[in-house]
Amino acid sequence: MTYRFGQALFLGSALLSGAFALWTETAVAGGDAAAGAKSAMYCAYCHGVDGNSTHTGTPRLAGQSAESFVAKMKVYKSNQKVFHPMMAFLTGGLGDKDVQDLAAFYAQQPVRNNSLPYAGSNPYR
Repeated sequence: MTYRFGQALFLGSALLSGAFALWTETAVAGGDAAAGAKSAMYCAYCHGVDGNSTHTGTPRLAGQSAESFVAKMKVYKSNQKVFHPMMAFLTGGLGDKDVQDLAAFYAQQPVRNNSLPYAGSNPYR
């Protein structure tokens, strides 16, 4: 029962925060890392505060190129390929500007755990 309550609480807060993010969206040209940092707090539960995930099977977002991040998010949003069932739901409410802001933020974050042998390798360690 506690597990289901936790899931419901997480899902409800993600839905509410996504709606709030859409309501407060501002128009800024290009990716804004500061705005991305604010949006990234919704990703932090699984991907870590700075994008350096400590969960097995959760991809590291820190250090990814902005282009790569945007391309992957477009795939998630389109439901073409989803590695986790929540990703299509959580990314569905993000606008193009939100994705660019997140990409700018994560591209600036240093990689703390250097377990991947080279850039472009599988982030699902």
